[in-house]
Amino acid sequence: MRIQSAGEALFLACEMEKQAIRLYERALILFQDTPSSQAICQILAEEKSHLAHFERLGKEACSFEQAELLSAQAAKTLYSGGLMAAQRKGAFASPLSLYCHAAKEEENAIETYTAFANKLSGEAAQAFLTIANEEKRHLEEFQGFAKALGNEEKS
Repeated sequence: MRIQSAGEALFLACEMEKQAIRLYERALILFQDTPSSQAICQILAEEKSHLAHFERLGKEACSFEQAELLSAQAAKTLYSGGLMAAQRKGAFASPLSLYCHAAKEEENAIETYTAFANKLSGEAAQAFLTIANEEKRHLEEFQGFAKALGNEEKS
């Protein structure tokens, strides 16, 4: 992958967030009226908020060809296997397992963005480090939800 600008890095991050949003939107359809539906709604809202934050960071500037390549990269990087893979991993078995799954995906995003930054220099590297830091905050939110839910289950 050849990312040459902060705009392209931001475009990739937005595409990855859109992947997450699509996954949780589809999950909400399949798992409505289940114990996990409220957690899916909350995670979906968080992902949409995160996408909006990334979109506010700046304009996603890249050519049509580069946008297509980056979209394909996003599709195979995070949430690999999509909804069915998440289901096979037991992500929707309970609200707690869903928050744990979402947290694991955030950890993967942090590792991915950091690895991208380490391969680049200049504004593109800095953009990926900024995005990784945003993902860390998102990870902490999901870990907080999981911890609160785990404490409720212990009571």
